[in-house]
Amino acid sequence: MNYEDQGTAPDPYGAAFERVGRKASSQPRTIPLTHATVTYTPEGCYSTFRDDSSYGALPHDTPDYDEIARRCGYWEGWPGLGPLLRGQARLRYCREHEVCHHLVGEAFYNGPSPVLWALAHGSEVTLQEAALEEAMVMTLQRWLRANERPIIGGVEWSALKSRALALLD
Repeated sequence: MNYEDQGTAPDPYGAAFERVGRKASSQPRTIPLTHATVTYTPEGCYSTFRDDSSYGALPHDTPDYDEIARRCGYWEGWPGLGPLLRGQARLRYCREHEVCHHLVGEAFYNGPSPVLWALAHGSEVTLQEAALEEAMVMTLQRWLRANERPIIGGVEWSALKSRALALLD
């Protein structure tokens, strides 16, 4: 089911939810952030903003998506990854990508993620705004999972990493 096309989030209590690497729970895992809450689903996750608007994210089963996840550190140490583990790596990348969008929004815009806010509200951001936010999100993810320290100055990267890991791990 593609929640992006429907514009609605799934019923979070309709099925057992799991977090990769932990036992399944009858309750969804939620990550409260300053401007939104991210809820994990078996298929991906969705963000709910303070005004109750929401937007869902699902991992993509494409070579490009796999390469991005690999470069961001989600496949490190898993040579010859089989289909099951590849699916788990994609799911983890997808979920953490959404959380990182919100953290980037907080750190760089002092507000919600402009990209996710626009998607949840049916509005748009410019191509440049979207590209900048995506670059910052993937930079944060590489710092989290590939341990590649960003070379962009003027940002408290260590504090941002500590906050992200406290929320995600």
